[in-house]
Amino acid sequence: MRKWLAIPLILVVAFIMLIGSCGGKTTTATTTATTTATTTATTTATTTSTTSVTTTTKTTTTATSTAAPAPWGTIRVGITDFGAEATDPTFYESTWGWAIYDSIITTNPQGKFIGKAAETWDVSNGGKTWTFHLRKDIKFHNGDPLTSADVLFTMTRFTSDQSQNPWSPGLRNNLDHMETPDDYTFIFITKTPELALSTSFAATYILPKKYFESIGQDAFRVTPMGSGPWKFVEHIPETTWKITANTKYWDPTLIPSYEFVEETQIPEMATQVAMFKNGEIDIPMGITTDMRVELVNQGYKQQWLGLSSPVVLNIQGTWFTHKTFATQDIRIRKAMSYSINRQELCDTYYRGTAVPGGKFALMPGGKGAAADIIAPDPYDPTQAKALMAAANYPAAFEDPVIHLYTTAGAGLDFMQAIQGYWDAVGLQTQIEVVEATVWLAYFFNPAGMTEDSPNIGWIWSWTGGAFDSTYMQRNLLTSYGVHSMVHLPAVDALWDKFIVETDPKLSDQYFEDFLRAGFANYDCIGLCLVEPYIVVSDKLGEWTKNTHTWYSLAYAGIKHPAGATPANPTGK
Repeated sequence: MRKWLAIPLILVVAFIMLIGSCGGKTTTATTTATTTATTTATTTATTTSTTSVTTTTKTTTTATSTAAPAPWGTIRVGITDFGAEATDPTFYESTWGWAIYDSIITTNPQGKFIGKAAETWDVSNGGKTWTFHLRKDIKFHNGDPLTSADVLFTMTRFTSDQSQNPWSPGLRNNLDHMETPDDYTFIFITKTPELALSTSFAATYILPKKYFESIGQDAFRVTPMGSGPWKFVEHIPETTWKITANTKYWDPTLIPSYEFVEETQIPEMATQVAMFKNGEIDIPMGITTDMRVELVNQGYKQQWLGLSSPVVLNIQGTWFTHKTFATQDIRIRKAMSYSINRQELCDTYYRGTAVPGGKFALMPGGKGAAADIIAPDPYDPTQAKALMAAANYPAAFEDPVIHLYTTAGAGLDFMQAIQGYWDAVGLQTQIEVVEATVWLAYFFNPAGMTEDSPNIGWIWSWTGGAFDSTYMQRNLLTSYGVHSMVHLPAVDALWDKFIVETDPKLSDQYFEDFLRAGFANYDCIGLCLVEPYIVVSDKLGEWTKNTHTWYSLAYAGIKHPAGATPANPTGK
């Protein structure tokens, strides 16, 4: 099944509309280094008290005395659908941008927030003042230094009403004002305490103010530039995305070993598999678990990438009452859950690489993932039929058909597996195959659904976990979330209680209370926890960095195989 994450993914994320860069083939813009830009503080930073102070551990990187060998070779990746093709994270979440920009802070493999562009930071003034102390050795790809002016510029765009990034609302809604008292200090002041904002800061990627303003927004989206370990080379819409190694990156542990990464849009799984076997791509991202297991059994390598990923089904717009539809009734939603044989799904579709359980974005050991919250429903088709009878299904509904929407490829295969279970108990189903941009627009809709929305009561699937899914849960389980899911005042009230709590123990308790109440509405049906493996070619060696995240963040840590040379890329 396809992974969008997230994420988290974080992504993850959710991702949608076409951008101004989708006109034709482009190449890297030529820019020249300039002198350090000066920034002016908006006001003098003031903090009246320090009732709650958090100071981070300094992240140190040390360059070795021996110069690293020049990068060589190309990592070639097959992608089913590029989706939004965003390069500007304010236009939309840009997973491409994760490779070419630096975030303010980030997380380590244990889920702890650590420094990135901000070497250290602290929270004071009762949890309302966030002070970020920036590194002084970061330069954008044209040689300009990264300063607080760039962070302020980025955050001003990121918190604006125009931003479509899913992480923007949390920062925008609680922003009081921002300050830059000097070139390497950025201060973000909130209206109320909100310690969970660390997640949003980790999802904020810094853009170069001077370069952006010199060429304008439209040109920037065509020729983006950042300070990350990779530099933009070329984007041919719906065809390829190419980046090259930044050999002057400030963190020597993330200077790429490969010269290029080239992602190619390849919609058909069979084509991806054929190209992989022929050595034309190194990572086929659009294959099913069945195919991955088959390739591993044939001797190909697999690589862990991401987190133990919950697979869930999410039902939108169940609160609408202007018409009657099957998923509007919680008895039908429960019947849908009880009719799925999760163990069989794990054993057959996931070929033994999954276990029953999970809820949206909650990975075992992560924030809020209490055992009772992520426990699976039993397989009980008899109870499912009893609930359907109690709801007078299908006669009671103007639209008794349960609609599942997905893109083509692995997502369609998964939905067909789910459809089989529901058909077996007498639920009427229909799978709607849509383009990636439509898929994303349906489930990520900041403007919210209306009575005219075509996907009221429809179901989308999600795979992806996060150490801290706070804002993902806000988007899923509150009436002000972007996924148009749960609309219950009592659940909103629990979120509002949780988000301002500064005592860690109480905060965790309130978060679990919020999750239990939200998931009790059965708008989210948890299925399985899946091992996040991908298959890779023998031209790729050890993956040393960011394997807990997304492939665009992990590229920089991929090493060549032992003994490999340009003439012998496998080292064999």
